[in-house]
Amino acid sequence: MTIEKSWKEELQWVKEGRVYHARHGVLTTPAAFETDLVRQTPDLMVRVPKGTVIVPLRTQVVTEATNAAGLFQVLISSATNDPGTSNVTAFAPVNQNTRFATKGSMCRAYITATGNTGTAPANTTDLYRAYVENDIDAANEAAPFEQVLYDPFRGLGQLTVIGSQDSTTAFMVHVGNNTNSTGYILSSWAEFTYDEFYA
Repeated sequence: MTIEKSWKEELQWVKEGRVYHARHGVLTTPAAFETDLVRQTPDLMVRVPKGTVIVPLRTQVVTEATNAAGLFQVLISSATNDPGTSNVTAFAPVNQNTRFATKGSMCRAYITATGNTGTAPANTTDLYRAYVENDIDAANEAAPFEQVLYDPFRGLGQLTVIGSQDSTTAFMVHVGNNTNSTGYILSSWAEFTYDEFYA
């Protein structure tokens, strides 16, 4: 099967039941972000098992409360090894096509890191960085902005393909903003078997 890696294929991938979604924070209950960027404490992680390939499509980070005393930073990256699942909470990915609501993802998502996941991510590729020096809470309605949007098919961050025939790999979202900072993360990706992607 020939797979065209283009934004024009996104709707087709959704139609085929290939696109999944994970979130951190829900409704009016935001997630507590990390205080700094640390590779082994991702705020959201997708573990890609061997024999599986994912194409990250979009990740949005929305702040609710930020800390004036600290820099707001976001790092989105990949790793060629399995960072482990210690000190994180499993989140079951949701298919973005309601027709395939009962079709489980080949991947596993994790949120709410309370410590190191167990193994240092290896051969990391930094796909997107955001850095805001001023307190985002201080921005008023006269200065609206998309806080963080990773959308590689539209030029916002680096395109990537994550997956291996022989080992588990990972996609990670890190948010750091001193103490008492909260918000929401929404992330989606398309997934394929290794053989069909590279056929």
